Amino acid sequence: MKLIIDIISYFVLFFNYAVVPMPLDLKEIKPQAVAPAYSDVVTNGPNITPQQYIQLYSADQWESFVEEYADGLKSKYSSVLRIGGAGDKGVDVAAFKTTEAFKGNWDNYQCKHYDHALHPGDVILEMGKLCYYTFIKEYPVPDNYFIVGPQGVGTSLAKMLRGNHAELKKIVIDKWAEKIAAHITKTVDSIPLEGDLANYVNAFDFSIVKDITVLNLLEIHRTTSYYHHRFGGGLPSRPAANTPPAQIAAIEVVYIQKLMNAYAEFLKISDCKITDVDGNDTLKKHLQKARVQFYSAESLHQFSRDYLQTGEYERLQDYIYEGVENIIVAEHANGFERVKAAVQEAYKIQIDSHPLKERLNPLDRAGICHQLANNDRINWTK
Repeated sequence: MKLIIDIISYFVLFFNYAVVPMPLDLKEIKPQAVAPAYSDVVTNGPNITPQQYIQLYSADQWESFVEEYADGLKSKYSSVLRIGGAGDKGVDVAAFKTTEAFKGNWDNYQCKHYDHALHPGDVILEMGKLCYYTFIKEYPVPDNYFIVGPQGVGTSLAKMLRGNHAELKKIVIDKWAEKIAAHITKTVDSIPLEGDLANYVNAFDFSIVKDITVLNLLEIHRTTSYYHHRFGGGLPSRPAANTPPAQIAAIEVVYIQKLMNAYAEFLKISDCKITDVDGNDTLKKHLQKARVQFYSAESLHQFSRDYLQTGEYERLQDYIYEGVENIIVAEHANGFERVKAAVQEAYKIQIDSHPLKERLNPLDRAGICHQLANNDRINWTK
């Protein structure tokens, strides 16, 4: 009987511990001290946004960034000129709307690289320079005078630039003697606000002075070929290549003629025509494929122009040329064999460090060989 009671007591005790959770000592639960480390972060560092990158720029880098932004407005500007530096006379980046430069319409981008959001005191001297140098006709009044800073503008200045330009003018006039007169130029000790200059400043239209936010700057900059070099993030997907037109286009004439010369050697004739190619299935298929390859490479070239800086695609062409050069100079039975051998070699070339490597396909490699021929860097016949 005692044994039965002991067994029952054991099961009751076990049931109570199994079903009813033991109270937890919350003081013993310690939160994780740091976030877990991931391999890509350890290898490359944490990702930072373009806005954060900009905060790290020097004054010179900031001007360069603004120049790139203005250059991205190609539908608006004929050309862009960066002038910033000592003696810039209040013009950091000039964006011209006509080919007449300062003789035509233009916009001025004043770059203010400070570690804080801009306030009125940060731009008073620049307003004085704008008035003085347009007064003496050093340059004409711009259509727009954009103030751009990596931290943007503060509340006080924003109110003036977005609806209260009369207050901006008042501060410029009130602070002229204290903040402007002795600092406009080093060639004159002081430029007092009096006479015709005073009348000019009083009549000056300060509504041309505006600001551009960092987000607006980045929105346009993202469409330029400079963006990925500055901020990374990878290239977008590449659009489909153009299909070769039925008729040979003007841009194809040189490489097509060089292929014809190679085909002539293969056929052992002095001059190869399209009709000769049409009558030979091997050459006909090769020419059709060569044109597809050429247009694929041309589409990659356009893609590079859209998203990478000038010269990057030419650097890729150099890689291919270096890889096939020994094949070109080697002995071959005829030019047709030389073409095929060079293209086959182009497929094998390692492209490890070029920004286009993830967007490069075999058709492009072969097409670049034809581009090199088109640019007179390669001849298939001797």
